[in-house]
Amino acid sequence: MIATPPRQAVAIALAMLAFGALPTQVRAIDPRFELDPRFLDKTAESPAREREERPVRKAARSATGASHYTYTVKPGDHIFKILMKEYGLSNAEAEALVPEVKRLNGITDIRRLHAGQSLRIPLTHRREHADVAERKESKIVRGAPARTDGAGGKRPGSLAAASAGSDGKSASHTMRMMNLAPEQEPANLDAVRQVWGDLVPSRPVSSRPISIEDKSFSLSLDPESFPSFPAADGGRVLVDAGGKIPPLVRSLIEEKDPSVRIVSESPRNRKRFMASLLEGARFYSVADNVALSFGADPKLTVNADFKIEKTPESVLNHDVVLMSVEEYRRGMPPVLVQFLRREGFQVLEPFPAGDQALPRGGRTLHQITAHDTRGIVDGLLRALDVRYEADRSVELYGMSDGGLRLEVRVDRYFEDGRDRYVVSYFDGDPVSYTLTRLLETRGYRVVVLDPKDDFRKVSEKLLARLRLPGVFAQHDLLQYRDAPYGIQMSGVRMRAQGAGGESVFLTNVELDPLFRDLLDYSGYSVISH
Repeated sequence: MIATPPRQAVAIALAMLAFGALPTQVRAIDPRFELDPRFLDKTAESPAREREERPVRKAARSATGASHYTYTVKPGDHIFKILMKEYGLSNAEAEALVPEVKRLNGITDIRRLHAGQSLRIPLTHRREHADVAERKESKIVRGAPARTDGAGGKRPGSLAAASAGSDGKSASHTMRMMNLAPEQEPANLDAVRQVWGDLVPSRPVSSRPISIEDKSFSLSLDPESFPSFPAADGGRVLVDAGGKIPPLVRSLIEEKDPSVRIVSESPRNRKRFMASLLEGARFYSVADNVALSFGADPKLTVNADFKIEKTPESVLNHDVVLMSVEEYRRGMPPVLVQFLRREGFQVLEPFPAGDQALPRGGRTLHQITAHDTRGIVDGLLRALDVRYEADRSVELYGMSDGGLRLEVRVDRYFEDGRDRYVVSYFDGDPVSYTLTRLLETRGYRVVVLDPKDDFRKVSEKLLARLRLPGVFAQHDLLQYRDAPYGIQMSGVRMRAQGAGGESVFLTNVELDPLFRDLLDYSGYSVISH
């Protein structure tokens, strides 16, 4: 044992006394840079734990996220008023939500609500602003590199790179595009999947993910965030709603697997989304905004958003598809679907509007079935609700006229207020012409007809004498701006007298059962005379 010199012992003792006199709060570093030991115990998954520790917010999400509110309509309500006043939405938010409310409740006109009606109100979008921070945290967690747990296992992440192998060589990189979509799109893709099987029946819609394996990387896409549909040529159409896949990753997918076509249109716009989906499927022919005509008079015009020919033989095989996706149009009635099927067209409506037959009232079609002139006159007078007398003798001069008495036998006679009307036929006989002039001098309003006059001439002469507006032409009976079909027919459109301004259409066109059913479905009352 080596003895300590006396001087060194004294120095050590003094140093110990000096350190012992220091305060107990002495720190090794500036307290501004000191770390809380509890923070060091947190793992990379702490954001997820923090979200779990927020029970109030979680409950709010579960209450408003997946369910729908039910609202009972009050007198004077309309959808905009309900969304803005009852649920506090802004004008822009209400306008964006109206199409979804109409679809959920089968509403065509937002102004036609009746008191006591129950509406389903989806309000998932109301939490968007409140959840921005949470989505950002979610993106950070999904985008963070994978970390190893205590056992050396790899924790999942959206981009995980394997470390170097034990042999010193670099291991392959695994790229997983599993959760790039921040939120689910509101469109009902399940409806598209159901009709897609009719377009590509040989390849059912699969829920398996798209995976690409390479010697330098492995990439897979979550089918929930990035659904896909089989293409007509054997490929697959990948739905990247809103363009969430980074451009470089997209080019990597298209380069490594040309059979995959990526569609970036949002399902919020149904027509643009379906157009891009059909284009990526590579059918033989796809035409948009199609109008098909059947017949001449009456003429049926069928409108569809898309006409699809699957193969070059589709026309010959009567396998052409008509598809409508616009929500503002009413669905095709069953009788029209059956007619189109007989004509070689299959009707697909991914978002059916349901039975939306219009109520009767306000529109009447009178069909004049007679072909001779007298029968046409009688049919028109009955359609106009005019009470007339046939083969009546009218007095031109009586005994009070200086002893002169003259009566004329007329074909049809009727009165309208103070006006007296006579229907007379002129076949070139001078006597008939003279009698007609005498009737006019005595104040009768004479409708002179030729026995060979057809429906058009008879209706024009009769309505002109009655001072009723009406022009014979081929009219649109159904406006197909908001419906998938329209009907054009020759006849006279007018307003009925004393019927509250109701629309009346006079025609002699023969109607087959198809047109009768379509007119009935569209709210017309058809009456034959």
